[in-house]
Amino acid sequence: MGGGFKRRALTLVAVACIAASCSSDPSTDGSTGNGPATGSDVAAPELVGTWERETRCDELVTALNEAGLDDWVLEFVAGNGFVPGVRRPDQIGDPGDPCDGAVPRIHSHFFTEDGTFGSLNWKGDQVDDGTYVVTEDGTFVVSKEFPDVTFNYTIEDDTISFDPVIPDCSPECFEAAWSVSVAYPGETWTRATS
Repeated sequence: MGGGFKRRALTLVAVACIAASCSSDPSTDGSTGNGPATGSDVAAPELVGTWERETRCDELVTALNEAGLDDWVLEFVAGNGFVPGVRRPDQIGDPGDPCDGAVPRIHSHFFTEDGTFGSLNWKGDQVDDGTYVVTEDGTFVVSKEFPDVTFNYTIEDDTISFDPVIPDCSPECFEAAWSVSVAYPGETWTRATS
């Protein structure tokens, strides 16, 4: 099967799964075959709000490398806008030192009461979107155009840390690298709004 056909087929399956989860009866257990199997509440009150931190290129590179996702480094460094003027991996001057010229960037994630998940870049532009559901205390699942991704989280006072459950398709799949780039494992985020 060709790579293009396989990608289109996976995209159609992901879209169908997302559509099924959006139209499921809330009185059921929420299982859609690809979505969260448990969880009756969309949100946990302590998670709702906006969480932000100053992200750094070297933190992201280290996190991706430690997760065995080295092949995604250039794409995510470029995509996060760490190096001014660089928007594509092929624009990175030295692939061996992708953070050369990088600047820190404020980044935030938000969680709404109705189950919307999103991210904002340093300019305040929304750069990520999806839905989420809390499946158990300290765990939520984000649904997007690719298969669902699970995160564990810990809140202490006004800080939160995210720990992605890296998908089994790692290291080949985008969602594995995305999960690490969302979480910045080992780092903390600060509550910006409730």
